[in-house]
Amino acid sequence: MQDAKVYRFSDYYVCFGGNKTQWWTKFLKKGFYHCFLLAHEKDSWLLIDHVMGYTDVIYLENTDILKTIRDKGYTVVKAEANQNPCAKCHIFRPFTCVETVKHILGIENQWIFTPHQLYKYIVMHQLYKYNAKEK
Repeated sequence: MQDAKVYRFSDYYVCFGGNKTQWWTKFLKKGFYHCFLLAHEKDSWLLIDHVMGYTDVIYLENTDILKTIRDKGYTVVKAEANQNPCAKCHIFRPFTCVETVKHILGIENQWIFTPHQLYKYIVMHQLYKYNAKEK
């Protein structure tokens, strides 16, 4: 693996939305039941979506995925990734969609549990460039 190249995408979009599919979603804010990440570079997209015990990583080319996701009612924010990724592992935390996004973006705040808390953190700490929903 010493010849492996580490590659960071230039743009990251965090998508918030989803449906009430599990019993615990009744405790979450409406419209913020789930989150996933899109990494973008030129005409290529990488969709990273952690759902109940597995993670989908899907490579997409030449698509307007942001329009499709916005049309489905998701809130999308363009977030900055920390160039020094998260070094801390939160051992006693459930491995959720929120933890997956936090880890990739390098967010080490251990008090973020829900998609809405993650959204507020990104917006309040100005880790976003613009709300893609408004474009």
